[in-house]
Amino acid sequence: MKVKYAVNKLLQTWLALLLLGLFVAIPHAGAGTFDRGLLWKIEARGVAPSYLFGTMHSDDPAVLQLPATVQQAFDKSSGLTLEVVLDAGSLLSMTSAFMLSDGSTLESHIGSRLYRRTVAALSAQGMPEMLVAGMKPWAVAVTLMTPPNKTGMVLDLFLYQQAIAGGKPVDGLETPMEQMAVFDGLSKIDQVALLEDTLDHLKTIQRMLDDLKDAYLARDLKRLVEISDASMRDSDPDLVERFNNKLITERNHRMAERLKPRLQRGNRFIAVGALHLPGGEGLLSLLTQQGYRVTRVY
Repeated sequence: MKVKYAVNKLLQTWLALLLLGLFVAIPHAGAGTFDRGLLWKIEARGVAPSYLFGTMHSDDPAVLQLPATVQQAFDKSSGLTLEVVLDAGSLLSMTSAFMLSDGSTLESHIGSRLYRRTVAALSAQGMPEMLVAGMKPWAVAVTLMTPPNKTGMVLDLFLYQQAIAGGKPVDGLETPMEQMAVFDGLSKIDQVALLEDTLDHLKTIQRMLDDLKDAYLARDLKRLVEISDASMRDSDPDLVERFNNKLITERNHRMAERLKPRLQRGNRFIAVGALHLPGGEGLLSLLTQQGYRVTRVY
């Protein structure tokens, strides 16, 4: 049924927001700093080390197949910390956050010309116009950015289900509403600009997603940043800066602060989108600045 498929697509889109900050320029750290690696040991005096792992939104078997080193770190941990707890309540609350709730329509926000382009683009992904008509402009943009997948069993969800099956406690660094507020906080002008920019670059998105996956599997954080930067090269630099501050920089500082009690308890496996790791204001640099010893494991 098309409507059921469309709702599943919205759920997968929200997962994409958690697992990899696509199309976002990353503030750079010094050359060679945290350029490579997906699994990092985080150590503080007097407690067992924790591990920080970068994830990607993909159901590709090569992404889901955890290397032995990563699996061992996960297995021996006492609990799992994700960006957001991926339970049914969280996933369902996201669906309503994608939709306009004031009685307006998407067309009234973006105009007829852009609306027709939007309907055509999402129709190609199997989403009916009756659903598109009630979506927020930013929600359409990130839906179009979402990597296609067949099963929906992306990496963070895979880790969440492993933890639940193994009796590990799971917590999140953010709530679903905090995640959505990042986008709801964008001005109407910025939301429309983001949507139009996404539609203008649809032909290059899949190629970029393939490049991102290759860089991820190579554990090349520097290359991930380069690809992400290149994806925004033709975009409005002011929009890029505002979007970057909302989606990555502000959230990195919030997550680093909220990691403190987990790291003080120790023996935690922490999984966040890979593009939250590198850069001068990435989690690895922020944790180093807080006095933690950060060492690449894989």
